[in-house]
Amino acid sequence: MKFSISLATRYVEAFIEFLSKENKLNKLDKYVKALKNVVDKINNDSLFYDLIGNPLLPKDYIVMQIVKVADIDDKNFNRYIKVLVYKNRQLMIPIIYTLLEQKNNELKKLVKVDITIPYNINADMISELKNIIHQKTGRNVILNTKLNEDLIGGIQLQLEDKIFDYSIKGILEKIGREYASKRG
Repeated sequence: MKFSISLATRYVEAFIEFLSKENKLNKLDKYVKALKNVVDKINNDSLFYDLIGNPLLPKDYIVMQIVKVADIDDKNFNRYIKVLVYKNRQLMIPIIYTLLEQKNNELKKLVKVDITIPYNINADMISELKNIIHQKTGRNVILNTKLNEDLIGGIQLQLEDKIFDYSIKGILEKIGREYASKRG
């Protein structure tokens, strides 16, 4: 079965709506953490992935295994997992986790930014970047930095689903593409 982001979005929105009706949105962090545990297990253990995707196993057993890995004892979370499994959507959990984490950050007015730089920068520059992003988005910034010397100079930003490439490498590649398209 092919899974889509739009389908996963409906499950995330339904869960958020349920939590808001039950006045349990304050527990969303716990649910995101529990789903992260499941996603980590799926990514690191192919046997677990095969187990939860096995159509021959009883659905209650699959629910029990997912809940055990999630390491959370919550009636609402267990019901959510049960719905996913009974609708054969348990393999969508990684997509659901990503969307639920984004929604959680949105509700907490946070934005997650990945920055790739060719060399280490000082704390003042990081603080200045956070301030600029905060001014543009109106949200507090969670900044993850990665080093990649191949960039030569400049910076690459990934802000949610948008990528901004202001690196020397990116500029040179763009020039190369334009030159190749005009030449041939």
